[in-house]
Amino acid sequence: MSSLKCIFIFITVFLMATASYAQSDGKCKGGSHELVKPFLGNWKEYNVTENGEEFIGTLQSKLDLNGCVISQRFVSSDSSFSYVSFGYVIPSSNILEETYVFDNGSISKYQWLLEDSTTITRRIGGTRKMDHLQQLRLTNVSKNQYDVIEEQSNDGGITLERVELTRIKRIE
Repeated sequence: MSSLKCIFIFITVFLMATASYAQSDGKCKGGSHELVKPFLGNWKEYNVTENGEEFIGTLQSKLDLNGCVISQRFVSSDSSFSYVSFGYVIPSSNILEETYVFDNGSISKYQWLLEDSTTITRRIGGTRKMDHLQQLRLTNVSKNQYDVIEEQSNDGGITLERVELTRIKRIE
């Protein structure tokens, strides 16, 4: 094969790969991909009770693979509990799904949804069977903190009961 033909084939393959990369780069922007952006960063988590805030651990949330995957890592303050998670937008539904893997090997799966301009992560499965709907309502979102209200429902989501409030504060 002549060197000119080799160069032509190389340039053609390079241009096709570049075009493919450029197209895939644009797929992870907008829509459901934007839901996670306010929650990215390094955070400290606090359990909020009647007596104030109790530090419970640190959370790191970031985007990987050109913004296509959210990954999170949590470690409790005494290192007795931890998890990692990864999430991505399912192309057929355009819904962000996230899988949590806990330090005991169990998993939970959640969907990220926007309801009445509030971000919700709703449990859709996992290793532990649950007889109620569980979700996390991400509220009071600002640049440096947000609240997570854990809710559960025994009637399919018609009524929701608040279980716990966690305050997440950005580490400066």
